[in-house]
Amino acid sequence: MGDIGGSSSIIDVDHTFQGDRGISHAELNWPTRLKVIQGIARGMDYLASEFSSYELPHGNLKSSNILLASNFEPLLADYAFYPLINNHPRGSITLRLQITRGHSTPAQILTGKFPSQYLNNQKGGTDIVQWVRSAVSENRESGLIDPEIAVARDSLGQMVRLLQIGAACTESDHDRRIDMREAIRRVEEIQV
Repeated sequence: MGDIGGSSSIIDVDHTFQGDRGISHAELNWPTRLKVIQGIARGMDYLASEFSSYELPHGNLKSSNILLASNFEPLLADYAFYPLINNHPRGSITLRLQITRGHSTPAQILTGKFPSQYLNNQKGGTDIVQWVRSAVSENRESGLIDPEIAVARDSLGQMVRLLQIGAACTESDHDRRIDMREAIRRVEEIQV
């Protein structure tokens, strides 16, 4: 936890949605999680616009580089280093490839699972991206939703849509993968 200007506490997504969820855990309901996911999407859109001439404008986007203010407004961190270190104009990498890494964060927020629970667990587990994609292909997405938010039955369809968007962002065939702007548009359409 940190402090911004002495007034707001900052925590990262990893510590907020997994493991010891702390005092604010009761606040991690469906509307709050949707707010975080949509804020991340808006942040990625902003970075893609501001750094459009760079191959990877969002740099090292992963859940531990997404901070949350005390009102759960997401703050993207560690994104500007890539353009400073690798000052290459955009080449063959497209917006379709850029979203792959950051996609697991919405899955983490919706499922309450961290990637390490499915990767390198020495028990034959799979990574969270593959876990979600497999569930989507088998139409069993609702079983992945964190039980603590799945109680909002009237919004379960919207939660499933978010998982489906994430799966579409990580399609192994890059030509079939939706681009970042389309993914962001779809995320912004989700309502509580």
